[in-house]
Amino acid sequence: MKGFVGLCFFLPGILFAEINPWNLRPDVRILTRKEVSHIVFEKRSDHFRVTLIVSERFPYNYKALSHPFFFRMEDEKKAMELAIQMDKFLDTGKSFTITLNGSEIQTLVWGEPD
Repeated sequence: MKGFVGLCFFLPGILFAEINPWNLRPDVRILTRKEVSHIVFEKRSDHFRVTLIVSERFPYNYKALSHPFFFRMEDEKKAMELAIQMDKFLDTGKSFTITLNGSEIQTLVWGEPD
């Protein structure tokens, strides 16, 4: 009985603790496997890119265009390691937060912001 009362007391706080993506700055995105459809490894003339193909946020994702967001990497090995690490992280059901400068990803935070 004590466990049930404790669950009823703490459950609403846990449910409402999620971050509303509409309250974030326009250059910050929280991405899960639902939003990231592909992780692409690209070679450019002077650098390598790890590109995330990302869909729109929930109410606008019906028949919407996808957006490519990319990391600029100097080393091919590090770029491939990042792509594999991101793919495995998204497969666990967790999310990560990115900060954008146009289409280029400036920062990556594993998990949601505090």
